[in-house]
Amino acid sequence: MAMTLAGRVSEELHFDTVTSGASDDFNKVTRMATAMVTKWGMSSKIGYLYFEEDQQQLHKPFSEETARNIDSEVRRIVDEAYKQCRELLVEKKREIGLVAEELLSKEMLGREDLIRILGKRPFEDNKEFSKYFDRLGGMGAPPPPLPPSEQGPPDGNSPGAPGGAVAIRRGDLFR
Repeated sequence: MAMTLAGRVSEELHFDTVTSGASDDFNKVTRMATAMVTKWGMSSKIGYLYFEEDQQQLHKPFSEETARNIDSEVRRIVDEAYKQCRELLVEKKREIGLVAEELLSKEMLGREDLIRILGKRPFEDNKEFSKYFDRLGGMGAPPPPLPPSEQGPPDGNSPGAPGGAVAIRRGDLFR
C-alpha cells in the first residue's frame, strides 16, 4: 500500500502542487484497506468478521457504530501506509534523485542500471528472483556470440545457443 501511494507522496515532496493523477491509487489503497478490515480479519478492532459487499442491498449488514469503526480502521491503515511511504521517500531522497537524473537520459532503467546507480541490494538475491529478473536467468555468464557462419536460420533455433535460445543483439532491436 505504501508503494501505491508513492506517486502522490513524491509530488508533495518535490513539487509545489499536486495533480489528480493519484486518484486511482487512492481507490486501490482504500479498497485494499477496506478488504483488510471487512473481509480478511486484519483489524483487531473489528475482529475476524466478514462483511459481504452488496451494492443491491439497501442496508449495510452491520450497525452504525460498526460502520464508524470500519471507517476509522480503514483511515488508520491508509494513514500508516502514507506515513511509511513518506518516511521512506524522505530517507531515500538522494537515491531517488540519482534515479531521476538517469531517467532524464534514458527512457527505461533495467536491473543492471539500478545496481550501477544504487549498488547491490543489501541482502542476497534468492535463486527464484535471479531466475526471473537476472538478465541471464540466474545461469551465470552468457555464452559468447556465435560467428555469423554458425548462426542458424531466423527461426529461433540457432545452433550453439543453450536450449535453442536466441541471442538478440542491440542492432537487431533498432533496424
